[in-house]
Amino acid sequence: MNLLVISTTYRKFSPIPANPPARNELRMLPLLFACAAALFLSACSESPKGTWQGYAEGELVGVTPMEGGIVEEIAVASGDRVNKGDLLFRLDRRTQEAALERAEAGIAKAKATLRETELAYRRKLALRSQRNVAQAELDTAQARLDRAGAATLAAASALTEAKWRLARREGHAPSNAVVQEIMFREGESAGPDQPVVSLLPPQNIKVRFFVPEAELAQIAEGSKVGLACAGCTEGLTGTIRFIDGEPKEGLAYMAEATPDERPEELRPGQPVTVSLAAPNIE
Repeated sequence: MNLLVISTTYRKFSPIPANPPARNELRMLPLLFACAAALFLSACSESPKGTWQGYAEGELVGVTPMEGGIVEEIAVASGDRVNKGDLLFRLDRRTQEAALERAEAGIAKAKATLRETELAYRRKLALRSQRNVAQAELDTAQARLDRAGAATLAAASALTEAKWRLARREGHAPSNAVVQEIMFREGESAGPDQPVVSLLPPQNIKVRFFVPEAELAQIAEGSKVGLACAGCTEGLTGTIRFIDGEPKEGLAYMAEATPDERPEELRPGQPVTVSLAAPNIE
């Protein structure tokens, strides 16, 4: 029995979570899950013992801007494979670039003033050692040097903040992943709570399957299972990471397994057959 269940959930990154489902959508989730469990249980009843029907599920990472703005560049396309740190998108940066220029000019001026006051202080210090200037003049030079030093530190802090604010205008991949969807196009306005790009890291792929109560004793958390699906490499295995303690609507117990290798072969919503007896399981 082939049953397609589209299942992709969102995780947040960056720094901001994806938009939460509306209240009516939340109310539908238990009903949808119960229906899925019922259909899978029906399929399981027609499958050999020790074999259960399931589907692949992916937890998407929604990469959002830390501050809202106009999307200036989209650097990826759906289906692209990206590495950790790769640029995904960039927002308009004119305001932040102007602030950075001012900060750079400010630090340059502060450093120049610091050098001048330091030279002046050294001259006063040398003269004072020869008793050619009064102590009050040396104290004044010292105070000017202290103020110049404080101003330089403040300018350096302003420069760091300007660079940080400019960096916030870009979105980068938090890990190796496959680009799933582009939510905004160049020229559109994105808010700080709206993902611009969604990613599916391989480690976020899992298989959810349903086991009748009579067969529940055959599985345990940490045990190995075989995974089979259309177009997948033969001999794929997975490890059971979770078994729900409560049956869904009295029909079946839900379990989850993570692929041991090549998780990218599984696509969210793809039907998967889970079994205890797999050729490559030792």
